[in-house]
Amino acid sequence: MLPSRLRVHVFSPRAPSLSIKSQPASSAPNAKPAYAVLCTPSKAFQLRQVQTSNSLFVTQPALEAHSNEIPVPVTRAIASCNATLELHPTDSSAAALLKEVLPLYDVVAGDVDATGNGASKAAVFDDLPLSDGQCQAGWDEVMAFEHEGSSYRPTANALSQVWRSINAAALAEGVKLGSQFLRNDITRAVAEDSHPQSFTEAILASLSNEEQDRTGPWCCLDRSKTVAFVGKVLLDAKQGNDYLIADFTDAWEDTLPEAWRKDAQLSALEGVHEFSTETTIRSKNKGAATTIAGSEAANAGKTSARKWHEKFGKTRKK
Repeated sequence: MLPSRLRVHVFSPRAPSLSIKSQPASSAPNAKPAYAVLCTPSKAFQLRQVQTSNSLFVTQPALEAHSNEIPVPVTRAIASCNATLELHPTDSSAAALLKEVLPLYDVVAGDVDATGNGASKAAVFDDLPLSDGQCQAGWDEVMAFEHEGSSYRPTANALSQVWRSINAAALAEGVKLGSQFLRNDITRAVAEDSHPQSFTEAILASLSNEEQDRTGPWCCLDRSKTVAFVGKVLLDAKQGNDYLIADFTDAWEDTLPEAWRKDAQLSALEGVHEFSTETTIRSKNKGAATTIAGSEAANAGKTSARKWHEKFGKTRKK
């Protein structure tokens, strides 16, 4: 029997295409076995084979007559079945699976520290036991991006650096991030700091308003989502080390648009932080992808700060 959520799709006037996917089997010790899933564009159902000891037959209706008698309707058994397939909605986290398979992308002292996997986003999705819609949601959540033939997920340190460039570019170009702006105006400016345009686009897409068309040329960042993101990234980039609350709030305010500085309140990070002492704070996310080579958030933005201050100074002289 088909689950109701799948039955709605199968019998709809415009039934979507269905596909079967599976995560590649892993040779790692104690690895979870790979399993197949049946996918609609937005949902995935795990396929499970169930053996039965009961007599189960596949039947079809027919008309049967003997000699000159009038045919009567009957049911004929045309096959027997010793096993059935059950469909169960999968609750796997796309973000968690992507964190397992995507290589990290970090920036240390201005140099990229990353090892490509040679796989496009489509190729990565093909090997995840989830629907493409679920995969895309997870991709957006971890702010993954494609660059030069590979797919990556950024470290907290890299996110912090690129965000600083985004904020500085917006200041230099006179762009209000909380209002509609042309995405390319920011991505092109940030690219001057040698950050991949696709990386910048991933951050902007993840932080944009829910009603924003992410495929269009315009963008508008969600204020509360962005404020929380910046604070969380700053904490994660400390790699679980303590952060003086006063220093943290100062750094948080300094990496936000001027009009949003007053929003840097610890209440915006509910469930993200913990107080190690009365005067220090740290991230609860002990397993955060902070850096690859051990660089800290304190170094974030140093390589590009002078360039943006120079550019901003030029705009003020005009």
